Amino acid sequence: MTTPPPSDDAPNDPVPFPAWVPPDGSTPQALPPAPPPAPLPPVPARRRTNRFAVTALVTGLLGLIPVAVGFVIAALVQTGRRGEKGKGLAIGGLVASVAWAAAVALTLTLLSADANGQSVRKDGKVAVTTIRPGECFSEFEETPAGMYVRRSSCTAPHQGEVGAEGELPDIPYPGERETADRAWTVCRERTEFLERSRYGSDLKLRVAPPDEDAWKGGRRAATCVMVYGGSGLLPAPLAQTMETKSRDESELAPGDCVQKWNDDGVQPIIACTEEHEFEVLAVYTMQGGKYPGDKGMEKKVIKGCLKFARKAWGENPPADIDFAYVVPNEDGWEAERRLGFCLVEGRHGPLKRSVVPH
Repeated sequence: MTTPPPSDDAPNDPVPFPAWVPPDGSTPQALPPAPPPAPLPPVPARRRTNRFAVTALVTGLLGLIPVAVGFVIAALVQTGRRGEKGKGLAIGGLVASVAWAAAVALTLTLLSADANGQSVRKDGKVAVTTIRPGECFSEFEETPAGMYVRRSSCTAPHQGEVGAEGELPDIPYPGERETADRAWTVCRERTEFLERSRYGSDLKLRVAPPDEDAWKGGRRAATCVMVYGGSGLLPAPLAQTMETKSRDESELAPGDCVQKWNDDGVQPIIACTEEHEFEVLAVYTMQGGKYPGDKGMEKKVIKGCLKFARKAWGENPPADIDFAYVVPNEDGWEAERRLGFCLVEGRHGPLKRSVVPH
């Protein structure tokens, strides 16, 4: 059987599958070719974090204000120019720097208020606690708020002088009354030598103890003020109105060279280039209640003098020196004479030079 030839109306190629039949029943049409797939959007490159921005944040948090500000500026410029990340970090560093600057400004303001608002009055008078030992003043005034004076040159006629400062023990604040008592004891010892001035009988001791705020802030020095109550004014520094060839024990200072130690409390002072028995390392007020006994006193003064020796030389004092000390006996302790003396002597004989660092 032969296959009839295809009709001229029949298509040569079969209709591809699938076919879509129009809803009106017309001849099926082949689907148009599928459009090529749309290209995927490009994946953005990962942005780097600017190194200056990180550094700006770290230095800002550490309070390195000038350094941080410099890195902030560099980071903001580079992140904008390079499209890098880190602008937020740089701004964070700037905020931290501003916070540090505000804290520093507040601290300086408070310190200024303490120094200028409370210690310096509108009339120019200053609190005696702002004057150092050996400085002079006039117009002494004692008020409930404290003692105020007008600074004066010691070579011009003046009313008084700050005779000494006495450091009180490093303990919790003991209260106003006990602090005042301790300050009085320390100042009386440290200024007793001024009685040997030719104006000594007319000098009156006034004591300015640290208040509670000063104590808690680490300032525990009592200011010992000598006010002249005689006729007229003092013409010169008190040191120039005294015998200079010898000094009372309470007048001794680090670096003084003592020819030979006297038990009467008055020590001969000579030039350290001359032969001498001792050089003074430190003079300090020993703290405590009842007399601790001879052994306890020895331990007490050795502990105190060791602290001063380490401060002077560290762990390596000169090899040719030894250490000595002088402390009050029981009668002196009960009479509230509490000065301890740390001395240096030659290991192989008298000293002929100064060995205490100044």
